[in-house]
Amino acid sequence: MKYALCLFLFILAPVLQAGTHALSAEQWAVPRRAEVIIEMPAIKNAILELQKTPQGRLILHYPGGDSGTLWVRELRSWLVSLGVPTAVIEITPGSQNQQMIELEVVKPVASQHGPQSR
Repeated sequence: MKYALCLFLFILAPVLQAGTHALSAEQWAVPRRAEVIIEMPAIKNAILELQKTPQGRLILHYPGGDSGTLWVRELRSWLVSLGVPTAVIEITPGSQNQQMIELEVVKPVASQHGPQSR
């Protein structure tokens, strides 16, 4: 079992960037209540990371198609109901895996020119 887990993490590591948390369709396929959703590792870790990232954004990379669109919209609604501001959530198609939504926390882009004077 340990070998299989290590192999899985080794294979998955290059696919997911740092700051990216994977939520599988299998993990999502449970009766959904706030206390269940907040304990899903991908969601819990993404929210914790977002809280530690001032002015950060949460990008949801979802599988295309109708089912992927419905899934990401439901996830977004849950995140908002759990207190994640709508303004920091961005949804974009193009998940690495059709059975997975990737929650990516990104830092704000620093201005290259510094503060503007008026």
